[in-house]
Amino acid sequence: MPPRLPARALASFPLVSNPVASSSALPAKPAPSQRLLHTRPMRRGSVGSASCRPHVSAPQTRTFHASASSSASAKDPYEVLGVAKDASTSDIKKAYYALAKKLHPDTNKEAGSAEKFHDIQNAYDILSDDSKRQAYDRYGSASQQEGFDADAFARGAGGFGGFQDFGSAFGARGGNAGDLFESLFGGAFSGGGGPFGGGGGGRARPVRGDDLEASVTLSFLEACSGVSRKLTITPVVDCKTCTGSGLKAGEKKQTCATCRGTGQQAFQVQGMFMASTCQACGGTGASIPRAARCGDCEGVGRVKERRDFDVDVPAGIEDGMKIKIPHAGDMPLSAQGPPGDLYVRVNVKPSAVFRRQGTNLYHDAKVPLHTALLGGRVRIPTLEGDVDVRVREGTQNGEEAVLRGRGVKSVYPRGPRNERGDLIVGWKVQIPRSLSPFQKKILQAYADDVEGRTPSISFDAPKPGPAPEVDSPDARGNPVDEGQDEGKKAATG
Repeated sequence: MPPRLPARALASFPLVSNPVASSSALPAKPAPSQRLLHTRPMRRGSVGSASCRPHVSAPQTRTFHASASSSASAKDPYEVLGVAKDASTSDIKKAYYALAKKLHPDTNKEAGSAEKFHDIQNAYDILSDDSKRQAYDRYGSASQQEGFDADAFARGAGGFGGFQDFGSAFGARGGNAGDLFESLFGGAFSGGGGPFGGGGGGRARPVRGDDLEASVTLSFLEACSGVSRKLTITPVVDCKTCTGSGLKAGEKKQTCATCRGTGQQAFQVQGMFMASTCQACGGTGASIPRAARCGDCEGVGRVKERRDFDVDVPAGIEDGMKIKIPHAGDMPLSAQGPPGDLYVRVNVKPSAVFRRQGTNLYHDAKVPLHTALLGGRVRIPTLEGDVDVRVREGTQNGEEAVLRGRGVKSVYPRGPRNERGDLIVGWKVQIPRSLSPFQKKILQAYADDVEGRTPSISFDAPKPGPAPEVDSPDARGNPVDEGQDEGKKAATG
């Protein structure tokens, strides 16, 4: 539906005086001042006075019709009666009776008194009715125009009749535009104060606090096995002194003088009427005097408090994952509602030993050449410690061995036992860069045997050396000591 033009704007349009061709327009009665003379063209070869007779026709005009604008509806009823916006009902009634007695046409014969009397009647009609007065305070003079529906703002229509079912086409809950914009853009279009919301009493909803995010850093083994970490944050919480009210003991809030407790202010933009959150009270409809504010929170009702949390990191968590701690975030600042959540981002350091892919671990193990050829055992690291793994004869470079159940648990439980993944070991055969002469002979003999040649090297045992000399024994079987014998001979002689 196009925006409705005010009557004042229509009245200012100039009337069209040029003729407009229309097959359905009826000829109007010609006015003497607007007669135009048209002559019909003469046909060739015809002569007569009838062909030269003048033909009189009236121009066809199309004009705008504007209804008379009411000047009283555009005037401020408070100014007309001379009362304040927070005046009581009795004060409004006294002011009306005083002006009515003064400006009544029967007693006041001055020029314009009848119009003034009509103005004060219209003003009193607005201010004496609570519903009309509330609508005027909220939407201004627009509330007194014909066809204005004050409840349309509270329902989320915002003056646009075609928007009630606009949101349902996009799957928004409730089916109105406010819910659609709220689902797309968050709290900016919520019931607390957006242009499609209901403000103070129509569609108020609890406002959820902001979420907080923190981070912890773990080693690779801690992430695989799970660990508990202590985290310190400073969320926004209720003030303990005033329990979140922002008031001193025994004090009360006052109604906002700007929006008169509605929490919204109405304004007009190019013929469209919109409602926005009251900037004075933040949409709450009430304010706290400076003398009544809590000394700890300065009337806000919220403070920042240091808190410690024990975060249980489950086994198998991966780098970049987040742990949600419900209701550990900030409390909403300007409304009542639940606190937000705390999200703990986990950063995992890379491992120099393992590579991870899901729940499986990968490790590259070095295998000596002779072990790969002849078979043997190699020491392999695992999450629980080193283990010996058998290497088969003829193991090729790049082959893998799978150790079942030596991987990581899944952070998402798989079955009642939540079995672990596997450790996949990739064999990397190491070729020596240098060989001893004997090792070269061995490999050369291997190459000759493979290629069908007679090996030019033999692997016989080394020949034994000469036997050591031993003295011959005497008759009694004792070795002869040449020194002793010489001594005996000398003593005899």
